[in-house]
Amino acid sequence: MGVRREQYREQTRLELALAAFAQATAEGLASVRIPRIAEAAGVSTRTFNNYFSSKEQAIAWLAERHAGGMVAALAERPDAEPIGTSLVEAVLSSYRPPQAGGLPPNFLRDFRALVASEPALQGEYLRAMAAAERDLGDTIEKRVPSLGPLRAHVLAGVVTGAERAAVRYWMRNRTGRLADTVREALGHALAGWEQTS
Repeated sequence: MGVRREQYREQTRLELALAAFAQATAEGLASVRIPRIAEAAGVSTRTFNNYFSSKEQAIAWLAERHAGGMVAALAERPDAEPIGTSLVEAVLSSYRPPQAGGLPPNFLRDFRALVASEPALQGEYLRAMAAAERDLGDTIEKRVPSLGPLRAHVLAGVVTGAERAAVRYWMRNRTGRLADTVREALGHALAGWEQTS
């Protein structure tokens, strides 16, 4: 019963966040109203307020969820695999079809474009990314205890920073596949980590 209830809550949270994201992408953040988000998700405004304190938080939660998928993918990689390889594969897992976690096609591209065009989203986005980076650092530390906590969290920052830089670069140039650009950026960022871990 508890597991089913949590699954329902997670699905409701996802539907609210996706509705907010879709409306903001289509009409601009200023036009989005919480009652319309709730209506699109088939719940009440009060239910929205039980999950999120603002439309900005709802949208930013999608990025946190995406990053959580990367953390889960890292935890599932083979124990004997080098940490750099595991991190590359964990990040790239979210770029492979089917789109992980029920997120729409091209979510990352469209999400980053929305954040870039809507300054009101940037604070919530940075908060969400800080939490995700902390969780990734904790997972790296558990996987490779010899790194120690500081180096594990530095490595998490390197990986998340490289992914963000790759997406920004790709959005400006639109050449090749986004996943290939992310892989290349991670290769640059992680060069040398295998020898020091």
